Amino acid sequence: MNRILENSLFKKDYSKFIKIQDYANGFNVSYNGNNIIQDDIFSIIINYVNKNNRHLELLRLPIKDDDFCAFTCVRKGFLFTVINSYLPLCKQIFAAGHELYHIWRYISDDDDSLPLSGSYLTAIDIDETTETQEDIEANAFAGLLLAPSNSINEQIRIYGIDTKNIDIKAIIRLMDIYAIPFKAMVLRLFEEKLIDEKIAESFIEQNTSESVKDAIKKYNTALRWQERTETVDLGDLPELINENQLTESLPHTRTDEDKQTIHSIKKALMAT
Repeated sequence: MNRILENSLFKKDYSKFIKIQDYANGFNVSYNGNNIIQDDIFSIIINYVNKNNRHLELLRLPIKDDDFCAFTCVRKGFLFTVINSYLPLCKQIFAAGHELYHIWRYISDDDDSLPLSGSYLTAIDIDETTETQEDIEANAFAGLLLAPSNSINEQIRIYGIDTKNIDIKAIIRLMDIYAIPFKAMVLRLFEEKLIDEKIAESFIEQNTSESVKDAIKKYNTALRWQERTETVDLGDLPELINENQLTESLPHTRTDEDKQTIHSIKKALMAT
């Protein structure tokens, strides 16, 4: 039996869920302007960190492991986040939203665990269940940030979706709008009380990843978010190496070695 609903923050701690909803809404207003985020999440994270006078290296690397989604750590006061770009883009986006919660808590001085243990996100944490309280909150935050309440109701009205008879086609349409995975979209509809728990469980239990893929192809909707981008983005590292070379901050032998290291990393990633 799938425990996504049972283990959701909405069911486990509704008062905390409402607080997270307020956090997500406030973040959207301050750093996004109430636009639908989709794959802008990566630039939004960088903008948030920069505006708070911190430095983040956000790296997107194709690691051919469907279980590994992302991790964030702090080293010498600098934030590093790695997103697995081998995953379908919708999972990359949701993983980035999840990691943003950990980053936000760290920057707001609400949590000091990130420098100690970091954050490691797996596919099970997104698709099935997660056990730690902060990861449960981070999943709720990601869903609320990427598919806000007001926006869901607005898009349902725009596309004429019958809220009394939400079906798989309607869910896939909403997945296309918000660029989040199927189970995350079902959970958001349940949280908004647009489907009841029995229907939500039925959607999750009856629709395997393969059947969802088939439905996406059938309706020719949300296809772009299922692509494995295999992006190789090393953040500011190449630029910083060039800057060191131009300003002669480091010996030429060191910058040459750094450039060769970056080249080797890209070559290795592209070859896997």
